[in-house]
Amino acid sequence: MRGITQYILRQIAWPLLFATLTLAGVIWLTQSLRFIDRIVNNNLGFGSFFYLTMLVLPNVTGIILPIAAFCATLYAYNRLASDSELVVLSASGFSRYSLARPAMLVAILVMTALYAIGLYIGPLSSRTLRATQFEFRSSLASMVILEGVFNTPSPNLTVYVREREPSGEMKGILVHDSRDANRPVTMMAARAALVLTQQGPRLLMVDGNRQQVEPGRRGLSILYFNEYALDLNLYIKPETEGWREPQERFLSELFYPDMNNLDDVNNRNKLLVEGHRRLVSPLYVPALMLIAIAGVIGGEFNRRGQGRRLISAAGAGIVLQVLSLGVAQIATKTPVLIAAMYAVPLLAMLIALWLLREPNRQIAPHGGLAALGGAE
Repeated sequence: MRGITQYILRQIAWPLLFATLTLAGVIWLTQSLRFIDRIVNNNLGFGSFFYLTMLVLPNVTGIILPIAAFCATLYAYNRLASDSELVVLSASGFSRYSLARPAMLVAILVMTALYAIGLYIGPLSSRTLRATQFEFRSSLASMVILEGVFNTPSPNLTVYVREREPSGEMKGILVHDSRDANRPVTMMAARAALVLTQQGPRLLMVDGNRQQVEPGRRGLSILYFNEYALDLNLYIKPETEGWREPQERFLSELFYPDMNNLDDVNNRNKLLVEGHRRLVSPLYVPALMLIAIAGVIGGEFNRRGQGRRLISAAGAGIVLQVLSLGVAQIATKTPVLIAAMYAVPLLAMLIALWLLREPNRQIAPHGGLAALGGAE
């Protein structure tokens, strides 16, 4: 039995790994495209882009793991059935529940991974992603300044650069400060560079002048300088990270939100449903895998092939996924139906286990064993 279990485990593990990597890669690629514009605008390197996109992977993996487990189980057991290996094992005395046992071991491992993602890794990566994006948006130190173009890194700051060196040094720079519409300031310099200091980002300008028109005066005030450091923090509009989304919260924050926070109070049902969803989602893994197994080996043996069984199992899996989404949406508006979120996967498991029961057999008149209803 141990050798058979290991053999079936290998038949499921490789398709599961392939499906997970493939689906995760596709979704990761589509999700990473939304970061390209931000990376370009903030003049960030490949390391920052890779870091941001990797923070998306935990939640992506949590979504695709149940689907990958279902597809891998359906593929593995259909292959075993097509090669008549399941028939040989059944004839050797293995029950259907025994044949399903290796898949349930895989289901336990996948469920453990999903609980780790949903309860800790996923929320941590989501809040880290948001904090990193907030840092990039709030920092003018990483802004990109194109040469030959009037750049507006903030609404009250305009920068023009004639030439930009690969080292980052800028030549022929013009800076227009319009924070005070009555007292605009224009600065010009031969050379400039962005410098990070302990007090924040500075634009260090060399060999230039500062021009300003005072209200009520006709003359132009000009200040010539050898070096001038412009504090870029003055142009950063104060910004807060705002309300923490449900996917960024740990389980305790979902079930026990801050009732002094108006946003938490208004979204109480949404937070509660998200907390229960994280507890329920891993239960869909054994439900989907049992549906896949029941679709292949459940019921009576059919000599005409497995086509209809595969289609039925795939359809049942899709219906179960749709039900999971629908029940969660309804529970958000009607919290009393949260219990239905648990009932759907548990009921699906019970139905699949019932379909996996051994067929009743009786003694045929001629003395042989025949299944009730007969094989098709």
